[in-house]
Order: sequence, then structure tokens, then C-alpha cells
Amino acid sequence: MGRTLPTFTMAVEQTMAEWSIFRKALRRDDQMIFDSLFADARFHAQAGALLSPLEPFPVMLLCMLLEERRERLTLERRIQELEDRGSRLPS
Repeated sequence: MGRTLPTFTMAVEQTMAEWSIFRKALRRDDQMIFDSLFADARFHAQAGALLSPLEPFPVMLLCMLLEERRERLTLERRIQELEDRGSRLPS
């Protein structure tokens, strides 16, 4: 008995192929961002595979959002550290 659904990684690749015309219309910088978003989705392939969704695109979006949130929180912590360090400097 074979697999009835493509793997999550295959679904990400297929979705990228389906969006290739859109990607080509983007500026070069935006193409790189577009590619990185799908790389974020592939990064969470194991979680996506465990869910085995019939429609994988919402899961891909959530994977992308997870990485965006992680980056934002990292930057917020870094800003807070720099602000704290700056407030401790003598005037």
C-alpha cells in the first residue's frame, strides 16, 4: 500500500513551483526573501509531516510565521539588551 499524500517537503517544493511565476515577477531582493520563507517551511518539515495535512499551505504559512516570530523576539531581546547597556553608561 503506497503513500496517498506527498511528503510535506514535496508539498513545499510543489507549492514553490506553483508560485514560480509570482516569484519571477518580484524584485531580486524580494525573490531572496520569498525563497527564505519557503526555506523556513522546509525547516519545520518534520512537524508538518506529523500533521499530514490534506491542504499543506496553511501549515507552511504557520511554519514561516514561527520563524518570523522567532527572529522578531530575538531582535527585541537584542534591542532591550542594548538599551539596558546604554542606560547604564555614565552621563
